[in-house]
Amino acid sequence: MRLKRKFGIAIYVILITFLVSILIVEISFTNKKLNVNQVAYNEKSDISYKVLLKDKFIYDDPYLGEGNSYIASLIDKFIVDYKYMNTLSDSVNYTLRYNIKARLSVYDSNNDSKPVYTKDYVLLEDQTIEDKGRVAQIEIKDQEINYEEYNRIINELKREVIPNATLVINFNTYFKGKSDILEEDIVSNKTSSFTIPVSQRTINVDLQKNNSSVNKTLTDTKSINKPILCLIGGTILFLLVAVVNFILYMIRTARKKSAYEQKVNKILREFDRAITEARGKVKLDKRKDNLIEVKDFMELLDVHDNLNIPIIYYRLNSTASLFMIRDDKQVYYNIIRSDDFD
Repeated sequence: MRLKRKFGIAIYVILITFLVSILIVEISFTNKKLNVNQVAYNEKSDISYKVLLKDKFIYDDPYLGEGNSYIASLIDKFIVDYKYMNTLSDSVNYTLRYNIKARLSVYDSNNDSKPVYTKDYVLLEDQTIEDKGRVAQIEIKDQEINYEEYNRIINELKREVIPNATLVINFNTYFKGKSDILEEDIVSNKTSSFTIPVSQRTINVDLQKNNSSVNKTLTDTKSINKPILCLIGGTILFLLVAVVNFILYMIRTARKKSAYEQKVNKILREFDRAITEARGKVKLDKRKDNLIEVKDFMELLDVHDNLNIPIIYYRLNSTASLFMIRDDKQVYYNIIRSDDFD
């Protein structure tokens, strides 16, 4: 029976250990799947310009810089420089596409709710850069804006309306990057623009430059799919069932104490003040000792109370226990046997 119980316990321990190991592996895999990966990027753009005059006239230099007021009839072209840079925290395979477009919008000064004339221009066709790295950049130098051409259109329209016109130049940039640590692509559309008044005789160019800096962080948390969650849940369920069954098995197969063992344990527990437990073997010799056997332990306890001598306890074997008091003349003893309880 004991061998069978030990075998059963070993089987349960192996099963529970196996299930715990599987659960640890599954949780470890889940933690890896939940790792949060991030790629931060910073986009910057800048537009600068200078004005090319038709004739120096009163100016000493054919070019005028930013921030001045200009006589419209003297302007030939705007010369524009554009810079774009995207700096990333991780190297990516990227595609960078850009173009320059313009829109001329003309309103009637007496009614500027809707434009009376619009026209779109492509100043630079789509350009594409494909590369890998942490920095993607564009630099466009000396892009010409033919102001005289747009001004001529406005002068034609002056026959019909009192025009109020603006020319908006848009530098359009599209960025798409693929990182090894993110599932989602990094995508950005950026338009940097400025506006040039066209209709006035004297223009105070108020450039609405979108030289903004954009800081973003793309976060990718890989989610746990349902099969993995079901697998973890199933493992936990099996583990709980195994533990509960193991506990029940231990209770069911635990050896119940006999009436004899219960009796001895009760005596040792209740009268420990009077009992001294001894180790080793004891042998009662009728030739040497005056042996007096008492019929039960309670009488032996009375002897203890009268003589004030401790009761010595010996466990003779698995089925017999000896309680005795030895003084100079006699040995009082009581033996409790399992046969007495059959």
